[in-house]
This record gives sequence, structure tokens and C-alpha cells, in this order.
Amino acid sequence: MELAAVIAALKNEGATRIIVKPLANNDNTKQQVYLGGNFEVIQMLPSGEIYSAGISKKGPIFKAPLDFWWLDNEFNCANAPGAQLILYPKYPEVRFSGFLKKCPTAPSHLMQPPTKDERAERANKSRILFLGIAAKRIIGFTTHWDSAISQEILDQIVEKKLAQIEQEKSVFYDLVNEASGSKSRLLSKLTNIYQMGAVPSQRIKEGNVVPYVAQNGAGFTLESLFAISPNGRAEPDFEDWELKAHSGSVVTLMTPEPNCGEYKESLEQFLRKYGWSKAEGRMDFASIHKNNLKNERTQLSLIMTGYDPKKEEITDPDGGLHLVDDKGNLAAGWGFSKLLEHWKKKHSRTCFVSYKKIDDGDIKFTFGPNVTLAEGASLKRFLQSLYGQAIYYDPGINMKLVNGKWKPKKRNQFRIKFKDIGDLYLIVNDLDLANS
Repeated sequence: MELAAVIAALKNEGATRIIVKPLANNDNTKQQVYLGGNFEVIQMLPSGEIYSAGISKKGPIFKAPLDFWWLDNEFNCANAPGAQLILYPKYPEVRFSGFLKKCPTAPSHLMQPPTKDERAERANKSRILFLGIAAKRIIGFTTHWDSAISQEILDQIVEKKLAQIEQEKSVFYDLVNEASGSKSRLLSKLTNIYQMGAVPSQRIKEGNVVPYVAQNGAGFTLESLFAISPNGRAEPDFEDWELKAHSGSVVTLMTPEPNCGEYKESLEQFLRKYGWSKAEGRMDFASIHKNNLKNERTQLSLIMTGYDPKKEEITDPDGGLHLVDDKGNLAAGWGFSKLLEHWKKKHSRTCFVSYKKIDDGDIKFTFGPNVTLAEGASLKRFLQSLYGQAIYYDPGINMKLVNGKWKPKKRNQFRIKFKDIGDLYLIVNDLDLANS
């Protein structure tokens, strides 16, 4: 078998990116497969929703199911229904487990715990784990210790012909990445948009570009120029990049709905209890909330529970960010699993695009020339920024009485000042489109 045949088989299953990891002796069914010493790997691997799995000897645990498939040596492909990621925030690290159960094509003979003699015999050898990333599923393939492909991959790593993926403590190497040119394609598109000059405020609605008359149209207008329809999805906007329009002050990082508290049980009850009325037939809830501070207007405090700020780690998987009143009642909250889920999808690679608004009777926007590319979002930095008040909760929620029924408008924003984004990312590059 040749390496080209494995690559072709993975591509035939829809893989647009193929990453490889030399497997250590400890990478087996008993000890699980180690995928890295941070959580950034979950931004690279498509997974199901993250959920709390309690506390073990290793501390708090989160899990995420995978749509995982194994190729065998004949390139037959079958699903491994028990495959999952296990996240240990205490260390932090991510491991892969449940990958052999009920899968006829799984490499069971290659993933068993070694005996003492086998461990010594394989000390200088490695199996190679291939992961083909295809939209929302992953296709795996593993080579034997004595395979020519294993030696070929190891030689390429030693000779630095394979690039280690740019993540802190990464264990993966890029073999095929058809999106690797996404940065240059993004900058080329943004340069064209910058050269367009003033663009009327607009958005895409039902597939068509339509005028947008509200004052906050910069983000919608930028998305429309990339042919993106606003739909509230928590996915990258352009290939593997998230787009954020900013005017130099603040940016909205994410808009997750609370998943616990009175808000989730009844928005009307929440607003009657903690909101206020600007006019008859309308109830509002707004005002900036920061961790460990009581908001004087809402009389609610934002508290981060189950988190140790000194160790910068989650201590209780069922904790999170909670809005509580003076009696300790939970008004609204975001569990760590909810925050992790949005962080996973929204912050891997972000492009912040500067804009200026022109209002001469008709609202227009110019984009650029300044853009900032931010890569390598760290979960530790994200949580610490929440705890340290750099990231804050800035809601804009209301209900209006329309034809005798309350009509809700939900906007649960977490924002950060633009000058503080360097706290969130491993790599931040400021570029000028005028000189590109």
C-alpha cells in the first residue's frame, strides 16, 4: 500500500483536510488516544455538542460525540458510533475514546494495550493515525508499526517536510489542507471590497440583497459582500474565518442564549422580574454586566462559579457564568458546556475589519484598509478574560405587545473592547489593505 492510495481513499470519502499523528505506545483503547495538551484541537475537529460528564480522578470532564468512520486496509468504510472526545480542563488535554465499539472496519488489532515485551520492541516505531476531516464527519485510518507508510511519514516529519499545525502543544501535522490558502483568498476579497469605496447599508434576505436602514448595518453589509445570509449560525463566515466588522471601539464575540435560569423557563417572567418598561406594552433588559460586579440598574450580579482564577481552570463542570439576584436566585446562566460550545465554533480564526459609517441621508459604509487577523484562540485566555472583566455581558432584550401577544427580541451579547483582543489569541497580525 502507498501513501497516495490512503490520501486518495480519504479524499474519496469527502476529506478536504488530512492530518496525521504518530501514535505512542500509550495511545490505545485502555489509555485512550492523546490528541493534545490544550482544547484548541476541538476547534479543528468537527464534533457534536459538548456536555458535562461529571468529575473523575482527573478532575472535571466534558465530552463531545464524533461522527467518526474507519477505513480498513481494503478501504471499506464504516461508522464507529461510540467515538467521542473527552476534555480534561484540569490539565488541560483532549483524548479520543470509544473508537472501536461496534465498528467492523476499526483497526482493533492495532489499538490494543501493549505487553511489556511489545512496548520495548516498538520503542522506536510508531503507527500513524490519519484523520480526514470532511465537513461534519471524520474518517480515520491507522498504519502498522512496520508499514512503509509509517516510516515515510516519520521521515517527512524528521526532514521537516510536514508542517506541524500551528497550535500550542499540537501533536498533529498537516498532510493535506485544501483550505490552506484561505488567508490569501480572504485578503484578496477584502482588498476588492476596500477598493469599492462606500457601499450602501444592506443585507441579504431570502437570497436577495436588500437595503438595511437601521444604524447598526456594518456587519450585515460586510456579510452581504461575502454573500452571507444572517441566520444566527455559530460557524465561520468565509471558509475557516469568522468576520467581525468594527469601528475601533468594541466587538461582539458571541451571542449565546442562556441555557439555565428563569430566563430559559419564561422570558416574560424574567423581564417582569428583572427588566423595566420604557413605554406601555414594552419590557426591556439591557445594561453592561461584568463578572463579580452588581449591576445597579438590574440589581443582578454576574458570577463565574466552578472556576479557579489562580490556576486558570474549571473546577466544576456544572458551573458557569450566572446572573443572580441578592437572594441567590438564578435569573439566567450559561453553563461551561454552553460557553465551550460557542467558543469552539466562533474563535478559532477571526478577521476584524475596520469600517467607517457615512450618513448623508443614506447610510453607507467603507471597509478597511485596516484589518486584524487573529488566530489560535486559547480557552484559558477566554475564561480568564471573562473572569477578569475584559469580556462582558451586554444584553439588548425586549418584548413588545403586538396584537395582544408578547413578541420577544433576544440579543445576549458578549463583547470586548477592540484594544483587548490580543488577550484572546496566540497570533494577532495588523494589516493594511492599501499596501497589499
